[in-house]
Amino acid sequence: MKKVVQILNIAVFLGFLVVLAVASLAVPKDDYSETENRYLADMPDFSVSDWFSGDYSEDLTSWLDDHFAMRTNWISLHTSLELLQGRSEVNGVYISDNRLIELTDEIDYSVVDNSLEAISYLSELSDTPVYLMLVPTAAEIYSDEVVYTEKKVSQRELITYSYDYLLENSSVQPIDVYSTLYMSREEYIYYRTDHHWTSKGAYLAYIQAADSMGYTASSIDKFDVRYASHSFYGSLHSKVLYSGIQADSIEFYLSNTRTVSKVTTDEEGNVTYTSVFDESYLSRKDKYLCYLGSNTALTQVVSDSAGGKLLVIKDSYANCLIPFLAENYCEIDVIDLRYLTTLANYIDDLAEYDSILILYNAQNFAEDTNLPKLKLMKN
Repeated sequence: MKKVVQILNIAVFLGFLVVLAVASLAVPKDDYSETENRYLADMPDFSVSDWFSGDYSEDLTSWLDDHFAMRTNWISLHTSLELLQGRSEVNGVYISDNRLIELTDEIDYSVVDNSLEAISYLSELSDTPVYLMLVPTAAEIYSDEVVYTEKKVSQRELITYSYDYLLENSSVQPIDVYSTLYMSREEYIYYRTDHHWTSKGAYLAYIQAADSMGYTASSIDKFDVRYASHSFYGSLHSKVLYSGIQADSIEFYLSNTRTVSKVTTDEEGNVTYTSVFDESYLSRKDKYLCYLGSNTALTQVVSDSAGGKLLVIKDSYANCLIPFLAENYCEIDVIDLRYLTTLANYIDDLAEYDSILILYNAQNFAEDTNLPKLKLMKN
């Protein structure tokens, strides 16, 4: 009788695996996961060389992982099981009582040095002042909440190292927002389920930058705050699908003294002016794209400010800061180096700008390999 029960258990288990395998192969395959906010792996093409190198089996495993039946349910279940076993880190995300925190990987300072050399080079090409703002992420500001892991990397040390390098080797002026953000850590300055800062966090940095960049920041009463969404589950939630953290809110700080527009020019040269807040993304998974819209090599923003022209070289942390900067600059060119090979394709003369701001979050700055493209600029 005992053997019969064992055989039945094995048969049920194997049958369950077969059903899952058949379902995984039979169900329609999506190219994009709205829940995880990423593109899914494609079925690899077979080749003998890939087979013997192991690339084919690796790519096939990725495809099977991405298209496994009820994938999102399994991710959520995996997270729950990890928490039940007393683990707080799942898929590179630390789950605290109040927020999800993306842990910082060990820093490769050779990558950092290459970026700093490129920034220094850019500052030598013209007399236009260059500023660097490195923004600590929630992993740094709320490091005291990360208590059950050894994966603690100091972003503050990275920021200090970078700023000291530039002060010694270039005319680049650092903008330090660390203290301001840390002192405001009890406010809603970072999303709970996403790796970005909020508009409130960006506004605090905008004020802090005023002293360095020579503008007078608009006071908070110059903006009407609109709560555009209360159901934002961001990139970190997508990695763990954990429902124990409250959804985030999206806030639009709408200027009541300036008219701010995003400029779009089509292939025929026709120009259209739209809001810097793209509300179409509020109905999608990645609601953060409502700030300036989808990522492109060049985004142009104009306002009726009497200020000058600003060049921003950035990662996505800058997106919700740009509307504040438009209070003080009449034209802003926003460059994302991930989408271009050379700045010269978009910028004829650095001297046409009154200021250049390079803005990255500290974690991304430590990993980014695109900043050396700045060395492709010519005098």
